[in-house]
Amino acid sequence: MPDIINNVINSLPASGHSIYVTELAPYNSNSIYFQQKKFFGGYRIAKNETGSRAHIWDLYLLSRQMTRGNLYKDGPFYEKTFVASDYQPVFCSNFSDNAGDNVYSPVRNFSGLSVLNHPNFNQYQYSGNFNFNPILSTAYNSQYAAEIIIYRASIIPLYPLLFCSSIPTHKSFGPAFINSFNISVDGMDSLGDVEISCSLIGGRSVISSDNIPARRPDVNDNIIKMKTLDSSAKITEYNNFVNKHRAINLSDCAIYPDLFLDFDNFKKTVISSYSSKIMPPYKIVSMSLSISQSIDFTYTYPGYSIFNILNDFTDIIGPRFASLSDRRVTGSIKIFSPQNFSFINSNASSLTMFFGSVFYYTMQNVDWQQPSITINPGSGYFIEYKFTARMTKTTYLNGFGNLRVSEFL
Repeated sequence: MPDIINNVINSLPASGHSIYVTELAPYNSNSIYFQQKKFFGGYRIAKNETGSRAHIWDLYLLSRQMTRGNLYKDGPFYEKTFVASDYQPVFCSNFSDNAGDNVYSPVRNFSGLSVLNHPNFNQYQYSGNFNFNPILSTAYNSQYAAEIIIYRASIIPLYPLLFCSSIPTHKSFGPAFINSFNISVDGMDSLGDVEISCSLIGGRSVISSDNIPARRPDVNDNIIKMKTLDSSAKITEYNNFVNKHRAINLSDCAIYPDLFLDFDNFKKTVISSYSSKIMPPYKIVSMSLSISQSIDFTYTYPGYSIFNILNDFTDIIGPRFASLSDRRVTGSIKIFSPQNFSFINSNASSLTMFFGSVFYYTMQNVDWQQPSITINPGSGYFIEYKFTARMTKTTYLNGFGNLRVSEFL
């Protein structure tokens, strides 16, 4: 009888694998970000450091300059070596990506039939999307480092990332950028959890490493005996996980219509407004924040030269340049009030939103839309405010010569 080799079903189920994220250009890597500076009058004739800043990346050069980067063994790609200190796990509820599903198109001819297909260089592009919940832990939050990275990618425009998985047959590409970020919580019918939804778009000059391990829960010797549903069962279940987690929910969130550069001051202000003697005349029902980035890709000769050395790739390497053409920050707040209460009394103000964990957003300039009011007889008023944020005068256009990097402070 012949041996049957199964190359389709993995030894682990999908829930047993891990998704990781890593930074390709950490915010404190000044040498990498130097390529974003454009001098007035040209680099060679500029007399001082005065220049303009642009959110633009040379993806080939970025791939070469990233830390722990090296040429991939198969194909003209760079890879970032998997090191546990660089790659952080994200506990996604779903993850999907696309390395380019529209590459080939038929060659036009007089017969009208598809005689030959040819690849389109400008279709080699990476995309993806994923959802996850920020979490709290009784001890150590294994997802916390990944939450910090994704938080940075939301406040810093065009922040390059790489996602990968422990599935052996899955290869992902980068540099990838978050072109849509949405964080929301809805407690209309229940104490809803905070959910984060992101979509990605990027190049193909970086490929994920091979042999990425699946992350296992941390365990210790503190065994907790679990009760079984059937008291007559002879099998005893145990739980010795080190950390107990729960998703962050509406009770962990807060808002305040003011600017707070220090989180502790924000926390004290919110707590004082909910004292036993003074209660605010409203309750948060839901709130959300959305960030969208329109990113343009430029395809050039697939290669670059540095120090008189020509690095020649093939067309599967994807676009060379990525630039930010548009960025919008919008959001909404829905509150409940038993009386006709106006939460916002101006067309523009400051606003601070806290979604738990590291997701703290304070905005100096917020323009408010007209409110939407729903009145329920015998219940009260549901008032929804939508807003659009804008930059401040202190925002430094490249985002790294100053702590003020975008619409957020």
